[in-house]
Amino acid sequence: MTAPGEISGAEVAIIGAGAAGGILALELARRGVEVVVLESGPRHEFARRSEYARRLLDGENPWVSPLKGLDTYTTTGAVRYPLERNRARGVGGSTLYWEGYTLRLRANDFRLRSLYKVADDWPVSYDDLEPYYARADEALGVAGATDDPWASARSTPYPLPPFPFSYSDGWFARACRALDIAVHHLPQARNSVGYGGRSPCRACGTCHVCPSGAKASTDLTHIPQAEATGRVRVLTDLTAVRLEVDRSPEVRAIVCLGPDKHERRVSAQVVVVAGGAVETARLLLLSASPRFPSGLANGSGRLGKYFMSHPLVDVTGRLPDKVHPYRVGFSTAMTRQFAVNRDRARHGAFFLEFLNSAGPKPEEIAVGSGRWGVALRRHVQQEFGRTLGVRAYCEQLPDVANSVSLDRRVTDYFGNPVPHITYEVGAYERRTLQEAEQVARRILERLGAVDIQSSGLRLAGHQLGTHRMGDDPRSSVVDATLRAHEVPNLYLVGGGCFVTGSSSPPTLTIAALAMRAAEHIASGLRPGNEPEKLARSGDAAGRLAVQ
Repeated sequence: MTAPGEISGAEVAIIGAGAAGGILALELARRGVEVVVLESGPRHEFARRSEYARRLLDGENPWVSPLKGLDTYTTTGAVRYPLERNRARGVGGSTLYWEGYTLRLRANDFRLRSLYKVADDWPVSYDDLEPYYARADEALGVAGATDDPWASARSTPYPLPPFPFSYSDGWFARACRALDIAVHHLPQARNSVGYGGRSPCRACGTCHVCPSGAKASTDLTHIPQAEATGRVRVLTDLTAVRLEVDRSPEVRAIVCLGPDKHERRVSAQVVVVAGGAVETARLLLLSASPRFPSGLANGSGRLGKYFMSHPLVDVTGRLPDKVHPYRVGFSTAMTRQFAVNRDRARHGAFFLEFLNSAGPKPEEIAVGSGRWGVALRRHVQQEFGRTLGVRAYCEQLPDVANSVSLDRRVTDYFGNPVPHITYEVGAYERRTLQEAEQVARRILERLGAVDIQSSGLRLAGHQLGTHRMGDDPRSSVVDATLRAHEVPNLYLVGGGCFVTGSSSPPTLTIAALAMRAAEHIASGLRPGNEPEKLARSGDAAGRLAVQ
């Protein structure tokens, strides 16, 4: 019998239903493993996406928690990291609002120490991950073309054709050709044609809330398939607040709280934390015990350390001719020329994204004009659509001072210390951004742009590095399979395992690593399992029991 408030019967319990947790659940189910997924947020019904898009256009974040204080955090350091707009609670996690850009890391990105004598090498190589990258491309439905001359070798083509270059991409291509800069397609997990039962992209322009379902998110691409196997149950509005270990030491229980603050306990043979780099580190720090006084699995002292993101800068300029921005809500062209063939001991990697949406919108021009009637209409017609923009994403080296810790002075909805982010962008990254800005200016100047302006330092929504992987338990938190060095039945998946960040968006690598971890977990639970055979099996022995 299961006691009231206890959830048991699953072989694997996954905390978080986002990019890592959602993918992991489906991969395990296909191998015959019984899974329960615990998600802190709700199930955001797809039928409400149009409403969410309207809220986004009104300046509201539709993905915040309705529980007062649950999303609270604090920050110090020379640069404020804006976590409030860079995460989402709910089935789908960060894939609910991501832009969908799916670049692979390059082979050199895994070997900064060996090649450039900076940072550290990953315990896995590009070749190790390439088969999983191929599977992740297919699972997410990546649209792209093999026209990136600096990409590492692929074993498979992109599953979807690329989005065509936009009108403004033609302007950039002409300028870059004159400057000997190659322009190529930007791969993205967005349907260029119908795929996976989802419609093609309709260019709504509200990509942080995709109302058509064309942009891949695990609530559409993975969770429904996982539940359809009969081996996965997703429990929403349950926030994990502590992991308890036994003498082994293994995790024996996940302590969860719902909106009613009633405690529930979840047990499983294997526990996976997939809550994002900030919340995963926070949960393990909240799970301190006499055996792990500085936080669960933190014998190395590295838990929460080396927090990274991607510093970025936007450079815009005004052209004499119309360039027709905002016809596509996302970018279609880029160059990785400045992310390769560099001495990265001195020059950080960056890539350029050629923006299809830049400059003031018609309503912004109108509000600031002071005009009315015919004069207003003529002014908007004259001024709108003459701005081009280039965005540069820069790699950030790991710095032990950049960290996630607990702020015991401030508590959340459940009375627990909130996460505290200490963050700075160093001289290495700032020099890289300056170089990137200069390149962007040269491109815009070549086009005859005037009034060229820089946004200054900004930050991407990516959160990396807080439970880094490595072979040495003294300097890392998890091993190459993402299993915690000190807790044999605990796995930490997601961007927190990254050793270095490269300049590329992390989600495709997160997906590939989750698939690889699922293979390892399943092999331990089902030695010699045959994924294809198990995926077809209707056997549902050991169903999840909940009271």
